[in-house]
Amino acid sequence: MIRQGVRAIREMYALTKGLGNLRVMLGSGLVGMMAAGLLNPVMPLYLRARGLGFQEIGLLYTVGSLLPIFVQPVLGALSDRYGRKPFVVGLSLVTSLMVPAVALVDDPKPLAAVMILKMLLARSAAPVSNAMVADFAPTKQRATIFAMLDATSNLVFVAALFASSGVIRALSVSGTFFLAGGLFLVGSLLLLSLDDSRAAPRAEAVPGKVQAGWTLAFRGLVSPFTYVKDHPHLSGLFLWQFFFTFALALFPTYLPLYAVELGAPREMVGPLVAVSWLVYAFAQPFGGRLSDRLPRRVGLITLGLGGMAVMAALLGASGWMPHGYALGSLVVAWTLLAVPDGLHRSSASALVVEQVPSPTERGRFMGALGSSGALAGVLAPLTYGLIAQKAGIGFSFLVSSAAFALALACVSRVRESTDVAPVAAPVAALTPTSEPG
Repeated sequence: MIRQGVRAIREMYALTKGLGNLRVMLGSGLVGMMAAGLLNPVMPLYLRARGLGFQEIGLLYTVGSLLPIFVQPVLGALSDRYGRKPFVVGLSLVTSLMVPAVALVDDPKPLAAVMILKMLLARSAAPVSNAMVADFAPTKQRATIFAMLDATSNLVFVAALFASSGVIRALSVSGTFFLAGGLFLVGSLLLLSLDDSRAAPRAEAVPGKVQAGWTLAFRGLVSPFTYVKDHPHLSGLFLWQFFFTFALALFPTYLPLYAVELGAPREMVGPLVAVSWLVYAFAQPFGGRLSDRLPRRVGLITLGLGGMAVMAALLGASGWMPHGYALGSLVVAWTLLAVPDGLHRSSASALVVEQVPSPTERGRFMGALGSSGALAGVLAPLTYGLIAQKAGIGFSFLVSSAAFALALACVSRVRESTDVAPVAAPVAALTPTSEPG
């Protein structure tokens, strides 16, 4: 795995030759993924250990996604006019300081408040970060480059997952939170070296700075509706983003809990989660290269979503299998789910970018799309928490499978153009599970 990771980093370094800003963002992302890998296995178990039940955890993640529904398109629109670096760096720095704060709070209610604030900041900034990557990314071999970027980051994430058990034993859970917070801070400071002197095309200004800001903010707020109204063919894309995010929202929180419920030792949760991420990272480069060779991307995307729906259903069925087979079925389904996911994800990223109406509105478009995902982020945790509480975690995975199927139906209706505009694509726009914690 280490050898493959080094090879991926070298290949990514070669692909980004002459693209200094992209390398800076890659470096920042790698440090952040290392921190996220350390936190991923421990976060849901930490919340449960502090007295939060399934419904409370679901409500926590729901509230954390509520404000970004409105803030994401507004920040995206403002970044189109005033630049992205101040938003990206500022919000990243503040968010990194919230991670060690989680370890300082034992009482469930203040802990929930800190977690909600951290999620509000991180999720509200996501579309601006995605648009900034789009500003710097090259236009040729889109899916291949996105796949390599994502695969490189995920290999680092996997390495951190495997190391998480040892780090937790050595530093304790609180120490792990402080280490992760320090890594996030380093990643944020790296972003200070971004060169935005050659910025992307800016949105048109409105006379008067205050008036311009409020006008852009309002345009961003209503952009999900205006995009669908002015471009009806985009409705399938927005619905796909909703259902895909809804389906994925189950895994970061409930897969570790499900694995422990089916008999996995707690110290093995990190490596178990890492298995799927490792397969996912290896599948991505193949999917990216395949997507760039195909005349249409939707076919590969629908196949990927179909495979994910089947594997999510098998995960749900694992809970009803005999005790000796349940955990093995979960491991197999969780591992195989990464294959269709990895093969289609970079193709989906490229498809999203090719639907952007204009380079001057990347931030607003990504914010509008992010708002659709944020709405799913509000509904999904509460829904899954209620289902897990009433019917068991296994049934929640069956609901996730249905959401993948709905995402497939929606994306299959997206209209592709053979004359693709030269717009770059965000690498992380479609990876909602990569958010730390």
